[in-house]
This record gives sequence, C-alpha cells and structure tokens, in this order.
Amino acid sequence: MKKFVFFLFSFTACLTLFSQKPYFQQEVNYTISVKLDDFKHELIGEETIEYINNSPDKLNFIWMHIWPNAYKNNQTALGKQLLGNGGTRFQRAKEEERGYIDGLKFKVNGQDVEVVQHPEWIDVCQIFLTRPLEPGERILISTPFHVKIPVGEFSRMGHIEQQYQITQWYPKPAVYDKAG
Repeated sequence: MKKFVFFLFSFTACLTLFSQKPYFQQEVNYTISVKLDDFKHELIGEETIEYINNSPDKLNFIWMHIWPNAYKNNQTALGKQLLGNGGTRFQRAKEEERGYIDGLKFKVNGQDVEVVQHPEWIDVCQIFLTRPLEPGERILISTPFHVKIPVGEFSRMGHIEQQYQITQWYPKPAVYDKAG
C-alpha cells in the first residue's frame, strides 16, 4: 500500500510540474537619447526598444508603462496612495507642479501602431502589434517622448530647483511572464 501511495503522489507531482508553462523571461534592450531642460524641468527624448519574445506564446499586443503619468492628477494610483498615507500635498498641487509624459508616437518596426489607454490606469497603455509576435521573434518598438518633471515633494521622481531625482521616466514594456 505504501508503494501505491508513493507512486500516486509521485505521478500527481509530475503531472503538476509538467502541466505548467516553463520559466521564461522576455528580453528588452533599450537605446535612449534624451536631453534635460533644467529651466523648464522637462525631458525630451527618443527611445528604441528591442523586444525579444522568449515566451511560448504569440503576442498580439504589449502593455507599456508610462509612469510619469502617475503625477498627472490626484486620481491616479499614486495620488490615492499618497492620500491614503496621510499626505495631502499632492492633492493640493497646482497643475504646473505635477508631471506627465506625452508626445508618444509608438511604431513597431517602423510602422505606426494602434495605442489604447488603459481604462483604469493613466500610467499604462496597450500597443497593438501589426502582426503577432511569434515565440523567438524580435521587434523594434520606437517612440519620441516628452516628460514634464514634477516638483520633488511627492515621491521618487521630481526636482527641487535644478536638483533632480529621476526614476521610471521612459516608456517601458510591462512584465510578461508565465503568469501573464
């Protein structure tokens, strides 16, 4: 009986192991050219991303993070988090103290693509590929961008006069892994 239980346990464990997608990690390589205007507190740049699909899935779209939009208004996830933590400075900020990213014009392999803003999150958008990206294939995603840097009193990104703390400032693909 012990051998049967051991066999059943081993068989179930193997089924569970082999029914899962294997580990993979997408490869993303960036080339970014950017200039800082330290009087207007802006970044103006261009980006090219080499995206290599190491997943076993065909991809029809890619979610992109555009984090500077977290500073665009007080209804973003960042605004709600800061308020929930007891901070009201961001809620009272003037428009010129806030930040954002704009000027985006995504292309894939040189062709314009459809871009859809996420319905809930202002700092996420979806780019639709002109054709499915097969496993093992690579594409080039490019876009110009403009970032208005917020004042440095809210979070990790900002400026105080000409002193800058810059994080999460360029468009980048969201993680895609075996969980989706």
